[in-house]
Amino acid sequence: MDLFLSTAFGFPTVLFTPLLIVATLYWLLVALGTADTELLDSSGEAGEALGFSAVMARVGLGRVPATVAITLLVLVAWFVSMLGSIMVSVLDLESTALLLLLGLVVLLIAIVGAWAVASGVVMGLARFLPGRAKSAEHELVGRTCTIRIGRADAEFGQAEITTQDGASISIPVRTTGGEILDLGSTALIFEHDARNEVFLVTRFDPALDPGRD
Repeated sequence: MDLFLSTAFGFPTVLFTPLLIVATLYWLLVALGTADTELLDSSGEAGEALGFSAVMARVGLGRVPATVAITLLVLVAWFVSMLGSIMVSVLDLESTALLLLLGLVVLLIAIVGAWAVASGVVMGLARFLPGRAKSAEHELVGRTCTIRIGRADAEFGQAEITTQDGASISIPVRTTGGEILDLGSTALIFEHDARNEVFLVTRFDPALDPGRD
C-alpha cells in the first residue's frame, strides 16, 4: 500500500493522479444522471469556451465525445507512469538527478503510450457509435474544405474544415480519377467512403458557390 501511494503521488505519476480522480468523480456523476457525457464537446457551452472537441479532433481522437477521449488519455497515462515509476524504484537509485531524468523519460513514454492506446480504442469505439458517425458524415458531405499537408491524391490527403458548430477539424480525404489537389486548394466533399473512413473530394471553383457575392 505504501508503494502504491508513494508512486501514485510521486513524480511523474502525480501529474495524472488528480486528473484521474476528477475523471472518476465525473463518471460517477454521469452514472447518477447528473452530468452529460458530451459536456466538453463543441455543441455545448463548455466545449465552445474551451475548444476540447476541436483539440481532440486534431490529435485523432475526435470520433467519440471529448470526455471519453480525455478519460482514456488520463487513465492510460496514469497506468503507464505507475508501472514505469515502480520499475525505476526497483533500481534503488540514490542520485536525485538520475531519478529526475528517468522520471522525465517515464513521463514521455506515458504521454506517447496514452495517445497511441487511446487512438486505437477510439477507432474501435467509433464503430459502435453509428449515430455520431452518420451525423458527422451528413454534416460534412456537400461542404468545402482546404487541403493541408502537401497535396491530396488517390493515396493520401488531409484537409481542414470548419464544422457547423464552429470547430476547425482535420479530416482524411482522397481524390478520384487521378486528380491531384495542391496545398491550399479548395475542395468539395462529395462522398464519404465508410469502408476506408475517408472523404472523397474534387476541385471546387469558388465562382460556382451560390452564396458568393
